[in-house]
Amino acid sequence: MLKLQNSAALGVSIITAISTPALAEEIVLDDVIVSARGTQSTLSQTPGGIGIVDKDVIKLSPNESIADALSRIPGLSKNADSAWGAGINIRGMSGPSVIVLIDGVRLNTATEINARLGFINPMDVERIEVLKGPISALYGSGSTGGVVNIITKTGHYSTETQVNGEMITKLSSNPQGVDGYLRAGVNTENYWLQGSYGGRDHKDYDGGNDKDIPNSKFEDSYFRLAGRMLLNEQWEMNFQALHLTANEIGIPGGSPAMPQSAPITYPDTSNTMVNLGATYTPASDVLEQLDFSVYYGLNERHVRISNPNAMIAKITPNADHTTIGGKVQSVLNFDDHAVVAGIEASDWHMVSDRQRYLNNGTVRYDHPTPDTHQLTVGAYVEDNFPIAEEWSANLGGRLDYVRIKNNENNGANISVEAGTRSDVSWNAHGGLTWTASKNWSHTAIAATSYRTPDILDLFKDIRLAGRPVIGNPGLDPEKSYFFEYGAHYTDGPLKLSASAYYNTITDYITAKNLDGTKDRMENVGEVRIMGVELDTQFRFTDQLTGFANLALANGEDTKNDEPLAEIAPVNGNIGAKYAMENGFWLRAEMPWAWKQDEVPSGTDRTNGWVQVNAAAGYSFDIQNTKHELSLTLDNIFDNEHRNHLANSRNVELLDPGFNAALMYRIAF
Repeated sequence: MLKLQNSAALGVSIITAISTPALAEEIVLDDVIVSARGTQSTLSQTPGGIGIVDKDVIKLSPNESIADALSRIPGLSKNADSAWGAGINIRGMSGPSVIVLIDGVRLNTATEINARLGFINPMDVERIEVLKGPISALYGSGSTGGVVNIITKTGHYSTETQVNGEMITKLSSNPQGVDGYLRAGVNTENYWLQGSYGGRDHKDYDGGNDKDIPNSKFEDSYFRLAGRMLLNEQWEMNFQALHLTANEIGIPGGSPAMPQSAPITYPDTSNTMVNLGATYTPASDVLEQLDFSVYYGLNERHVRISNPNAMIAKITPNADHTTIGGKVQSVLNFDDHAVVAGIEASDWHMVSDRQRYLNNGTVRYDHPTPDTHQLTVGAYVEDNFPIAEEWSANLGGRLDYVRIKNNENNGANISVEAGTRSDVSWNAHGGLTWTASKNWSHTAIAATSYRTPDILDLFKDIRLAGRPVIGNPGLDPEKSYFFEYGAHYTDGPLKLSASAYYNTITDYITAKNLDGTKDRMENVGEVRIMGVELDTQFRFTDQLTGFANLALANGEDTKNDEPLAEIAPVNGNIGAKYAMENGFWLRAEMPWAWKQDEVPSGTDRTNGWVQVNAAAGYSFDIQNTKHELSLTLDNIFDNEHRNHLANSRNVELLDPGFNAALMYRIAF
């Protein structure tokens, strides 16, 4: 499958208007995705916004966070508080409104300051699939904004025993540092097994025009072991264990509750995930497949805030997020109906503590949140079926029961009493695909979904030198009403997708200032987000491919009649890649963003910017090994610009300036 080149563009019409008769027989293949429906489906036949980036795009993107690669997908923008673990915004929604999965397992952790996307080494990722909005019933509360499914590298079965491996070394100038990655495995007829290790170590980075961004360094190490085994013709087992530890992660930006002068650091934070699964494939005409899985996750967040005010020398909030869960999912066939149905349950347990070290030697202890469990049990079904020769439909629904039990107050907030809260929420959608011709398809989807307030929405108590931000146990669930139309065209060397969407969220949850002294999470009414996206790829010759995309979004708080704060400006990128038969290749691209002046009161406007990137590489074989050497140049002209979505505590948090990265890869 040809890789998807997700870059955005001012020149969509230029590329799509060109025709090359000599290439009429060449085909640009459609992309296959598994996250949307639980089974394989092609992008052009799946209702709803979908984006994909593969390992070739990821390895050439800046290695601080996979958010840099994801931002190539139209409608996705990086919302960085730091270089490491930068977050992602999907069509104006982020944080608890976006689910992050690693191989289908949900990553539960705080989203106040970015970290989730830092808990995986980018070099160990095969591909990332993104669902833009509540377009699938497979995922429950929190998917109103979308789903990011990070799929790691795997082995495969082989009739002959194979030993394989991969080594990647990458040196970067900004942020200065080195990335290393090793992977080794064995493939046999009945099992495969592989292990991988990665490490990143980088200094503070510079913004454009050599502006130093202090306290932005990062260092981490990563290990993963995975395998799969055929027990017999019907049963297959799989397992995976990964662990990432990060040390002295600098956060130059952060929550508005944190004072500008207080350096924030993750001195020690980690992510551990273990999952075990089994697949049963019976000799049945109805039951095609039955999957079982159980998983365990532990996310430890340790924070150090230095010198927040004249009285306090240091504050050290800490939180452990433990998740235990399991799922049973079936694939069924009833005549023309392909049905995916399942049930899953998980328990997210969060415990926290906080120490304030006063300059007079006193240490005060409390808890940012009470000791809390969030139990979720959900049942879902997806049905794909034809309704006419050129028409097919997808219907999906999900029912979730969420119980949040606050075991004890623990001094977190005297207004929070111990108790239990239960919510029942549901998601439903209906999608249509019209295959108008062998080249054209049209898709449409309408969906409604809920987001139940989570532990932090209800109980958090962030009390620093700025205004305290506290949770609200009385919050109502958010409700989303979503519609999207898409048109997809594939003809010889040309692939084009266009979409338009409309999303209304009622009982929208956000922090609201109450009396000038504190902020509290509140349901503020209704917001509306709508936009248009274009994505195209054109193969001019066997060697030259152009790519482009464009994203435009508008968001409004309809109750207060003002723009939403987390809406990215109109943005895009245009570029081309030239690959020669002898292994040499070249790539050039120009990402850009328009100015954003449609902002709510109290939010800074940002200027537009244009950036020029280029890369070149050479791939060659030596005996039975494959080698690749590449040089990537990002922000060649060292332009100074700020990401509009960077939440920087009034610090001018710039995107990185010029960076040169040299990568060498060997595989066998």
